[in-house]
Amino acid sequence: MVPDAPLAELLAELLADARHSVLDPPSLDEVVEDTGRQRLAAYYLYSALFAEAIGPGDLAPGRWPHELAEPMQRLNLTRFAPRTRRGLDVQLTPAEQDMWRSPDRQVKFAQLLVDLINQGAFGPLCGDADRVRLVRADDGRGLDLELIQGGRVVGTCAVKDHWELVAQYLAGMPLHGQPAEIASAPGSGQKLAHQLQESGISHAVSIGVTLAVRVHPLGAAAGLGTRLVRSRIQAGRDEADALRGLGEELRTLRAEAGRELADLRAQ
Repeated sequence: MVPDAPLAELLAELLADARHSVLDPPSLDEVVEDTGRQRLAAYYLYSALFAEAIGPGDLAPGRWPHELAEPMQRLNLTRFAPRTRRGLDVQLTPAEQDMWRSPDRQVKFAQLLVDLINQGAFGPLCGDADRVRLVRADDGRGLDLELIQGGRVVGTCAVKDHWELVAQYLAGMPLHGQPAEIASAPGSGQKLAHQLQESGISHAVSIGVTLAVRVHPLGAAAGLGTRLVRSRIQAGRDEADALRGLGEELRTLRAEAGRELADLRAQ
């Protein structure tokens, strides 16, 4: 991976500073990899807190439940995870900080999840369902998702079981290993939709529990952070292109309005 110029220059400066205090400084690739893993680890903790899969006092690895500890260890994220609230806040936006501290964060997480699923952020729905909707769980304490096909309920699952999918989405994980090449290829929209359909897998946390979406797995842990940083760079470029295009459209509209105003004055 070759990062864009501003990022490369910044990382090179950091590495130059580190050489004065570290006998065996890391390579640029190692810094990029660690940066990506640090971001993903923070969003794994954030999403678990947001979904109330863990409590505010469970940030330390020794207090993680199995459903958080297992993927963190498997993806080599444990050593990058923040240990304190302040450490986590550094990785989050102010809005995200407010969200997980909100007393009704469980409902807000559920609403975010429903919107993401119904907008297709995680790929096609399981069981040929058309959409999901939010309902109160049978025990009255939690929230569930109902999978809807037409007007019929075809399955249910617990909202908080989706915390890992939301973490991957918020961290900007690419669904495929080469997002830049896919995005730039002719007919990329149809190709991406086809790949999502072909490579999607049913995602389940226990026997008999079908989650609402099918997602592409993160794949091998090797290069995970690098892929994440590459994806964020590509997303930034896409956003810049979109804003540039909007600016051009606004300039065109302004010019047209100016001509129309001049014509009215002439009349």
